[in-house]
Amino acid sequence: MDTLRESWKTPEIKKKILFTFLIVSVLCLLTIIPIPGLSHAAATAKIINDWGSVGTVIDILSCGALTNASIISLGIFPFLVASIIMQILTLAVPKLRNLVQSGDEGSKIVAKYTRIAGLIGAGVFAVLFCLGMKDTVVTSINFWVAIVICGVTVAIGSAFCGWCVELLNTKGIGNGLTIIILAGIIHNIPHDLLLPFFNAYDLGLVWALVYMIMGILLAIGMLILSLLVNLGEKKIRIIFQKRTVGMKQYGMQNQVIPLRVAQAGITPVIYAMTVCMFVPSILTMIAPGSENVWLAGARDFPTSVAFIPFFIIFLVFFTYVFALMQFNPYDISNQIKQNSGYIQGVKPGKPTSQYLMSIYSNLNSADNFYLIAVCVLPLALSFIPGLRSIAFAGIGLVLIGGGFIEIKTLLDNALKAEEDKLKQAGKDKKRSKNYNKK
Repeated sequence: MDTLRESWKTPEIKKKILFTFLIVSVLCLLTIIPIPGLSHAAATAKIINDWGSVGTVIDILSCGALTNASIISLGIFPFLVASIIMQILTLAVPKLRNLVQSGDEGSKIVAKYTRIAGLIGAGVFAVLFCLGMKDTVVTSINFWVAIVICGVTVAIGSAFCGWCVELLNTKGIGNGLTIIILAGIIHNIPHDLLLPFFNAYDLGLVWALVYMIMGILLAIGMLILSLLVNLGEKKIRIIFQKRTVGMKQYGMQNQVIPLRVAQAGITPVIYAMTVCMFVPSILTMIAPGSENVWLAGARDFPTSVAFIPFFIIFLVFFTYVFALMQFNPYDISNQIKQNSGYIQGVKPGKPTSQYLMSIYSNLNSADNFYLIAVCVLPLALSFIPGLRSIAFAGIGLVLIGGGFIEIKTLLDNALKAEEDKLKQAGKDKKRSKNYNKK
């Protein structure tokens, strides 16, 4: 709360916060505008009844637009798929990796490629969406005219969502994907809290209330655990040797590097979920409600037993990759050595690399254990009759807890940047006054 209060007092950051709320509000308003060319009642009924758990996930990514058959029904899903593909290509292709490492200009070029991939993805998924929804086209106008209008509208809506992500990254408080996903999860909280009550209502009013209260308490406990893990960190003290020349000392000041337990943040959960959803979502869009065994399995893949091992594999992989991108033991060890520093109690050189690698492994293992336990346990419990509604509860709580911590970090960084600007402006003003006096 202190961070938010201080941010609100800072004019520049206040503008970014208000802009972020504006973008999210616009997206929420667009969720109630129906797709032209489709019968709204038939389209919503088909999505709710025939899209299964794939539809549930995409509905969250679209802030509830899918179940409303809205013009932004696909939400950020196509842009998210494009971002993951570009992220993997950046890691695998040396030219793209060199572009990112070359500085702001290179990052802008990669961002441009991601934008183009997002536009292509929006077009492709819009076509798939129209293939599956062709039975719900309005009969008052020509079929092909209606289906083209539907496809163009859905593609533009999805592209607009991707543009909103970029706007939040550049003009908002940052990390547009996290903010929009958080908005989608928070949008469903009232429904999710009341769902246990209605599921247990047949047992009687008292048992239904008990069931709902237990669910709320469990959710609060898991949310607190998520916040504690995301706030947890290990501090490493680095001492830099100083040399004295005359009356002055030269060398870097001693530093303390805080290493978070959740180095990778919530990105591995989002990426693992999206990768596991990629093929099932395509099959579901093409043939929603199909009685074919494979297509029906794809429709409900996110809540099936087969989903769990795939999700765990991708979750561990992305956690390892993104943690290594945030904290590379070998790079940090080389930087410490180049600046004539050492970690207290550890010899410079190879012992430092081994020590940092052991810390990285321990933190990464703890993060993986936490993510698997919290995300997968509700998925496993959802196979118990009456508990099906809690399948994505763990994933949602991890995203809420980690998302709010990410937003807090972004605001803290923005506050520090504004503070540095003020200090620099004060120094420049003082230097200008001294120059004028001379």
